[in-house]
Amino acid sequence: MQIKHLKHTEINFEKWDNTILSSEFPFVFAQSYYLNSTSPNWEALVIGDYESVFPLTQNVKFGIAYLHQPPFTPQLGIYGIVNAQIEEAIYNYISLKYKLIEIELNASNTFVTKYHSPKSTYLIEYENGYKQNQNTKRNISKAMENGLQFEVIEYSDVLKLSKTYLNPFLSKTLLLSSNTIEKFNALLINAMANHSLFSFKVVDSKDNVKALAHFISNGKHTVYLKGTNFDKSENSGSMHYLTHSAIQFFENKSRFFDFGGGSKESLATFYKGFGALSINYNTLKINNLPWLIKLFKK
Repeated sequence: MQIKHLKHTEINFEKWDNTILSSEFPFVFAQSYYLNSTSPNWEALVIGDYESVFPLTQNVKFGIAYLHQPPFTPQLGIYGIVNAQIEEAIYNYISLKYKLIEIELNASNTFVTKYHSPKSTYLIEYENGYKQNQNTKRNISKAMENGLQFEVIEYSDVLKLSKTYLNPFLSKTLLLSSNTIEKFNALLINAMANHSLFSFKVVDSKDNVKALAHFISNGKHTVYLKGTNFDKSENSGSMHYLTHSAIQFFENKSRFFDFGGGSKESLATFYKGFGALSINYNTLKINNLPWLIKLFKK
């Protein structure tokens, strides 16, 4: 089995994306335009004529190359044909090449070592159905009784609204760096260019924005990217209403509706309220840095 290590300029993005979209889990995170935003100049491992692919989201520090998980980009790993032989071969390749590895693998990657650990997210697979719990239904009804309206945001207004409402949440509440927020905005721009971004807002009768969220969809996988509500003290149900309406919006346009996380219990409770089920995948963390650099890293 020959593994080809391709520089960014050597990757055939059309073949790459075809492999991602034909995978068991055709997640948007691994598509070329998405990676171009969150991990510029990413490289790739390719087997055969793109039958199996693995994104290398690498960076260099102190002259040492390492693999890291880019922001807003879970579940990478091997896409396309995935089997034990391929997984072990790629694991051996990256563990020899990189002294530090901190990445997430997608749910079709099942090869496990002592360096792997489980993680989970929540999603709805539409063909299996979903059922909201009573608390979620009450919050949706409350929003409708309060006269809130769900609206699609036109592309011409996306960046302005996002920078006005969402960027402060990203910086002040989530404590994201300005560089990370720049990558987020670059992702919005690339997703719009790829006609894959869907942005929604919930407004009151006076057109005040009560909630706003971005979703990215490739027609098979839809992910809740980022969003929040601005009426937490009012408890008007705006975020429940936005999420409910988005799930309905994508019902005939996607196979998966992915909530994009699940490690926090409060968020997991919110997701499960819409009928989402957990899906497990693995992280891979290897630290073979020289002891002095390990000290600096701590």
